Amino acid sequence: MPIFRRIKIQATVETPALLVPEEEIAGKLDALKERLQQLELSIVSLQSSEPTTTAPAETSDEDPWSVGGRPTE
Repeated sequence: MPIFRRIKIQATVETPALLVPEEEIAGKLDALKERLQQLELSIVSLQSSEPTTTAPAETSDEDPWSVGGRPTE
């Protein structure tokens, strides 16, 4: 006879950056919430954010005062 265990799974999901008019953001969140509820998932947190547009700076291991091998001012 199989042994059953009660488990809880938590997941963090993220969509790729979407270009959406401001007035449609709430609708997108509501649509996602409905889909997750259809899967019988509890919603702990659901929010949108603007992605950062700058790439992280490359660092040089040789010189802590440089970025990408170029001196910083």
